[in-house]
Amino acid sequence: MIRTSMATRKHTFTLLNKKYELDIADQLEEVYRMGERRLNGQLLEVMREKTDGYNDRDYLARVALELATELICLESEGSAEPDNERLVALIEKIEAGLK
Repeated sequence: MIRTSMATRKHTFTLLNKKYELDIADQLEEVYRMGERRLNGQLLEVMREKTDGYNDRDYLARVALELATELICLESEGSAEPDNERLVALIEKIEAGLK
């Protein structure tokens, strides 16, 4: 979970056609919107399989497991936090290519 000391307000997000209100910083709204789109997209993909005996909660649990596994892989690679040196090198490379 992203923690911040920024001022927060309620934002509404929709998952599986249900609305949820979360108190988040305005600066993080777009990140949460991206998460909302990704989660809904993965849910639709998994739900297309029509697994016998699955309900919405089961599909959500399956996608949550997939996303948690991706996060653990990123953290184990050290990619969960921005690598400033790689970021600066990439920016310099892009700037050099634009000249």
